[in-house]
Amino acid sequence: MAKKGIALLLALGMLAGAFMVPGLAADAKKGAYVNPNGCKPSNLCKYSPSIILPGISQSDTRLYVDGEPTDLHGGTVFPDTDNMDLAPVILSLLGSLLLQHDVGLTKSVYNLVKDILEPQRVDKEGNYVHDLRTEVIGRVSEMNESQRHTALDVNVPVYEVMEAAGDDHVYFFAFNLVDDVWNSVDLLEKYIDKVRKETGHSKVNLVNVSLGGTLFTGYIEKYGYKKLDQVVNVVSCADGTDMFADLFSHKVNRNEDFLYRNWIPTLMDDELGVAEGWDKTIGYSADLLIRMFPNKVFEGILSAAWAAILDTILVNCTQFWAMIPCDRYDEIAAMYLNDAEHAVLKKKTDAYHKAQLNLAGNIKKARAAGVHVNNIAGSNLHFGEGRYTYFQPVASIDTVNGDGIISLRCAGMGATGAAPGKTLKEEGYTPKKKGYLSPDGKVDCSTCVLPDNTWVFLGQEHEVGRNDAVLHLASALIKNPGMNIYTNPKKFPQFNYTMDTNDLRRGRIADAKKLLEEGGLTAADKAELKAAIKEGEAVRALTIGDAKRAKAATDTLNALLVKHGKRGEPFVQSGFQQNMEALMAFVSQMALYYYGNNGFIEGGSVIRFWKKVAE
Repeated sequence: MAKKGIALLLALGMLAGAFMVPGLAADAKKGAYVNPNGCKPSNLCKYSPSIILPGISQSDTRLYVDGEPTDLHGGTVFPDTDNMDLAPVILSLLGSLLLQHDVGLTKSVYNLVKDILEPQRVDKEGNYVHDLRTEVIGRVSEMNESQRHTALDVNVPVYEVMEAAGDDHVYFFAFNLVDDVWNSVDLLEKYIDKVRKETGHSKVNLVNVSLGGTLFTGYIEKYGYKKLDQVVNVVSCADGTDMFADLFSHKVNRNEDFLYRNWIPTLMDDELGVAEGWDKTIGYSADLLIRMFPNKVFEGILSAAWAAILDTILVNCTQFWAMIPCDRYDEIAAMYLNDAEHAVLKKKTDAYHKAQLNLAGNIKKARAAGVHVNNIAGSNLHFGEGRYTYFQPVASIDTVNGDGIISLRCAGMGATGAAPGKTLKEEGYTPKKKGYLSPDGKVDCSTCVLPDNTWVFLGQEHEVGRNDAVLHLASALIKNPGMNIYTNPKKFPQFNYTMDTNDLRRGRIADAKKLLEEGGLTAADKAELKAAIKEGEAVRALTIGDAKRAKAATDTLNALLVKHGKRGEPFVQSGFQQNMEALMAFVSQMALYYYGNNGFIEGGSVIRFWKKVAE
C-alpha cells in the first residue's frame, strides 16, 4: 500500500468523523446587556472574564455566494457533493477494472476530490479563496437556547465557572479552520479588547481547548501576556501533534494486514455507522472489493485523491501547519514550501514555527509576571484508539503516547510518556526528578515546562468533555488562581483517571427526573429511580475518575428508562447478522492469507500461497 494512499484514507476517515459533530446554531439572541456582577465600571468582580478557544469542529463557518449564505457549512471540512460530476470517474473506473490498469482513473479522481473541496480552497499565500464567514456567538448570556446547548452541553461544559463568575463572564471565540493562523491571532486580540471593554476588566482568562491551543501559541508570541490573567490549556494543540505530522509526511502504519483486513471494518463499525448490525460485514466485503483492482491501480486512486486534498487545502493553510510539532517542521516544510510560489506562505509558517520554539520561554516569562498557566493532558492511548478509529493509519500509532489525537509531550508541554502498552522502566528511562512519575510508571511530568502545573489523566481520550473530573479540575483552576498540584492532591491529584459521564450529563439524569415528575410509578419503582439518580449525580461530582462506577451508573439509568418506556431497547445483532459477519471476516482473512496486499488477478499469488504453507 502506498504511503500517500493510506494517508488519503486517513484524511477521508477524519472528515467522516468530523461530519458527525453538530454545528453551532445560526442566530444569536439580541438585547440590552445586563451585568449581574456589576463589575463595570466599578471593576470589583472577583473573576476575570473567561474566553474559550474551542477545538476543531466547534466553530461553524459558512460559505456565502454573491453575499448570500449557502447550505455549505461546518466546523471542519464541508464538501460540495451536490455539484460533483461522477461520470468521468465511473467511466474510467469501469475501464480500469476491465483492463486491469489505469485508464485515466487517477486523473478523474484527482479532479473530483478537488472539485468537492473547492468551497474551502486556500491559495498559495495562505488565504482562503471564497467568501467564508464564521459565526461568532460570543458571550454565553447572549446565546439562544440552541447555541447554549451546543456550546455548553456538546462542546465545552463550563457550568462551574459560570456559577462562580456569571454567564456574562464566559465567552466563546470562534475561528475559521482554513484561515491564516496569524489572522485568527489578530482577531483574538481584537476580541480580547472587546471583552475587556464590555466587562471593565483589564485582563481575561483563556481556556484553550485542543485546536484552540494553536492560537494561544501565536498570540503569546505576537501580543504577549499583559492582558492575560489565567491560562488553562485543556488537551491543547499548542505545539501540534505527531499524528498530524505523520499525515503530512506520508508516514504510515506499515503492518501488512492493516488496510486489507482490520481498518475498514473497524472504521465502518465505529465511525461511519452505515447500517446497524451490518457495518463490519460491509467492511469485510469492502476488503474484498478493493482487490478487484491491481494494487498499483488502487494505490494510484488513493494517491490522486490525497494529492487533491493537499493541493486544495492542507499544504497552503497555515492553520494546518500550526498542528505540526516544532521538532518535525523543518523536515516537512522542505517537502512542500521551498518553491518560489510558496515564499509568502513560508514566511508565515516560519513565523509560527518560531512561536512554537519560543513557547516555553514565553510561558515562563508570563508566569514570572504573575500570569497563572496550567496544562491538562490525556495519556497512554495509541493514536486512533477509542473513538478515533480514522487516525489508525499513522506510523506513530505504537510509539507515541497520547490521548488518541494529541501527543502527550505536546499537550503536556514536555511531559515524557512511554510507548502505549509499555512503562518507562521497560524502555530504560530514568525520571529526571523524583515525585513526578505516574502510579503506572508510564508518564513523567518532571520534564514538563510547568511540572507543578501540569495534570495528566491516565487512559483519557481526547474528548475530555466526557469526563466530569476533567471539567471540575478546569473550573477549579479558573476559580483558584495560584493552584498547583500540591494545593489539594487528594481532590485533584497530578495523575488522575478517565471515566465517561457524558450520557449522565446530557440526558440520563434529566430524563429520569422527568419520569419521576410524571408520576404513575409504584413506591418501589420510585425508590429505585431515586437511588439511580442519586448515584448518577454522585458520579458526576467525582473529582477522581472511576470508569467502572460511571459505566454502572449509566447502565442502571439506561435500563430503568427502557423499563419505563422512555428509551428504546438497545440494539442487539441478530444471529444471522453475527453469522454473516463471522463468514465475511473468515473470507477476508483467507484473501489476506492467499493474496497478501495484491489484487485478485495479479500474478504470483499461487507461489505466495505455497510459500506460506511451507513456512
